[in-house]
Amino acid sequence: MGFYEEFARKYFEQALRDLERAKRSYREKDYPETVFHAQQCVEKAVKAMIEAKREYVYNHDPRLSSIFIRVFEREWRNEYDEIVDILGWFTEYYSRSRYPFLLRGHVVSPDEYIDREIANEAIIKAEKVVKIVQEYLVERKIL
Repeated sequence: MGFYEEFARKYFEQALRDLERAKRSYREKDYPETVFHAQQCVEKAVKAMIEAKREYVYNHDPRLSSIFIRVFEREWRNEYDEIVDILGWFTEYYSRSRYPFLLRGHVVSPDEYIDREIANEAIIKAEKVVKIVQEYLVERKIL
């Protein structure tokens, strides 16, 4: 197994750990932490796919969607649309799950904004991405 494949496997392992952290936070009713760890899971899972294509990824901002699209455009599958949509969804909630922000003229904390419903949706979305990525990595004989 080469370096890229090893990176892919390690990224995926870390993604699974983040998914477990998200679920633990959800059980503890720490919904902002749930969203944060679910977002981290998705980001690392997507990076695992990109590394499996022998592309090095080091950023963690909205450009990840663009990189993913560029790397997979020649072998696009319908489920990849879902990955891109989920990356977009987490773009909105990532900073809102971490830092206070302005909403309709009021300063709002993550605990005031991120509720059980949003946290649950974050876990569901992370699980979808993990499933797609796992299938891809198994197909590539990385897992």
